[in-house]
Amino acid sequence: MINIELGRTGEKIPILGQGTWGIKKFHNKEELTKIKATIERGIEIGMTHIDTAELYGGGKAEEVVGEVIANNRRDDLFITSKLFPMHLGEKAMKKACDKSLRRLGIDCLDLYLVHFPSFFGPKIKKHMKVMEELLKEGKTRYIGVSNYSVKQFKEAQSYLKNTQLVTNQLVCNISKQKHIIKSLPYYQKEGVTLTAYSPLSHKGFTNLKGILREKLEKIADANSATIQQIAIAWLINHDNVITIPRAFQLDHLHSNSEAVNIKLSQEEMKLLQNFNVKILNSIKK
Repeated sequence: MINIELGRTGEKIPILGQGTWGIKKFHNKEELTKIKATIERGIEIGMTHIDTAELYGGGKAEEVVGEVIANNRRDDLFITSKLFPMHLGEKAMKKACDKSLRRLGIDCLDLYLVHFPSFFGPKIKKHMKVMEELLKEGKTRYIGVSNYSVKQFKEAQSYLKNTQLVTNQLVCNISKQKHIIKSLPYYQKEGVTLTAYSPLSHKGFTNLKGILREKLEKIADANSATIQQIAIAWLINHDNVITIPRAFQLDHLHSNSEAVNIKLSQEEMKLLQNFNVKILNSIKK
């Protein structure tokens, strides 16, 4: 597994981690066993960054990740979770963090993010105050945000007194290139890691059609890869980008992991660049 620096922290984390969106409360025992086995296998092959959130399955995802953590050396793992911004007061936000820690069975997160800007007016300043206090209290080692615009990211950073936001977690993939094209240059300049979620969209690009699919297939053939592997490789071939694909089946996990070995040429990267408008019309609804 390739490891890159998280922000400007000096800490190296896997360029390819594991997402847990999609874990639900009503999964049966057999399904949960398969999910945990897949995450465990990911850890074995170096995908030791595990991303979760209190929102996923109403806390069930954190519980599942907690069971995985209990079977591994804590120091070998990098655990990220996210604060649901609907908690209105500072006490409620801190209580939410404590609940996440209990579900995960750990004393301190490696990275804690505000999941998205509040729906109820401007609360970025309050969120950053709480996040910095959680950092000081030893509840997390690093802090960041998710789904923030560059403008919101800059505002959030301006409220922090003694630390830096190390990442913005954004939806980025070959069909949604907005943040790669418009936002990534800023994060690269500032030494901030862009964490790309949904790198394969929600359906793994199985319904992708049109020119982009043709170009993906051409590049995939040239690299003895699948179009999904090329889509992941396209993301992580950008500087300052890591990604957290979800995989609840071993074959998907192994396929994703092999994408780290694909080095795309400049010509191949350009061939796949800036498809936003065309792609919206080429994906089967």
